Amino acid sequence: IVSCSASKEVKKDTNLYEMENAYYQKWVAGVKGGGSGINLHIIFKEPLNDDFELEKFSFQSYEGVFEKISETEYAAKINTHQNDLILDENPIKEYGNKAPTENVLKTNEALLYFLIKSKGKYLARLVENVKEKPMLAYPSIKPKN
Repeated sequence: IVSCSASKEVKKDTNLYEMENAYYQKWVAGVKGGGSGINLHIIFKEPLNDDFELEKFSFQSYEGVFEKISETEYAAKINTHQNDLILDENPIKEYGNKAPTENVLKTNEALLYFLIKSKGKYLARLVENVKEKPMLAYPSIKPKN
């Protein structure tokens, strides 16, 4: 799916950078308060040309930016804070918890936003069928002493 920021119209474009693989993997820390998250990976069949930049993404109810791992692979680290929620009978102690946002995409869909540098416009591509890999459950860290 392709669209520009000035238009509400969305068009399918099957020629916009074919994917080799797209997957996500949830993780959780082994200690309370250590956090949790999702690692999202996008692997293209060919490198993006110099005029295109993978700017950001929407995935499930999260948005963020990618880190370039190689010429064809991009990864994003989403901190979900599920292991950091404060639940208490006193609602004042729960202050600071973030409310969940509305989920527009399906669980296995990601929306990628490309910046076309020469035109100063964005294209959006819907990636369907993002595969889920088994969760990483990190062990707790032993005390130093």
